[in-house]
Amino acid sequence: MNFDLIAHWVTGLSFREAVWLFPFAFTLHVLEEVRQFTTWANRHASPLFTFQEYLKIHIAGVIVAFVAAAVIWFFPNKVIIFIFFTFIFTPAVFFNIFFHAGATAAFGAYCPGLLTALTIYPPLFYFISRLAFSEGLLANKLGWISFAIAGVVHLADVSHNVFKAW
Repeated sequence: MNFDLIAHWVTGLSFREAVWLFPFAFTLHVLEEVRQFTTWANRHASPLFTFQEYLKIHIAGVIVAFVAAAVIWFFPNKVIIFIFFTFIFTPAVFFNIFFHAGATAAFGAYCPGLLTALTIYPPLFYFISRLAFSEGLLANKLGWISFAIAGVVHLADVSHNVFKAW
């Protein structure tokens, strides 16, 4: 595999183009999780978490990822980008890294999704975030506000859907 060619190709992408990497990365993450996550969740999080719930949540997530990329493609404005980072991208990518790594460490068992969370998500988050900031689509203050809200969104999502805390 020619990594120089890949690096050259992604380096030339605009934010509107690069955001299309997200739905494909998210889909790869779901494919890593799909066969084992429900079993892991039943053993370590909640016996109430079902495969049907997993499918509903993650199929909806894949659809939302593609729709979000399309919306950004057609309407790349600051409001759309803020919503994307706050409620979709940062919870699904950045905070999911810590969920999978933390869950694996806390329970001493591989949490399905860990491999894509550690290998694909960090460079994806850095690259797309850097482009959003460099193109003036996300400012520092709003970026931090978005980041904080995204953390709460991810925590609420995992607490409610996986751990069935409420």
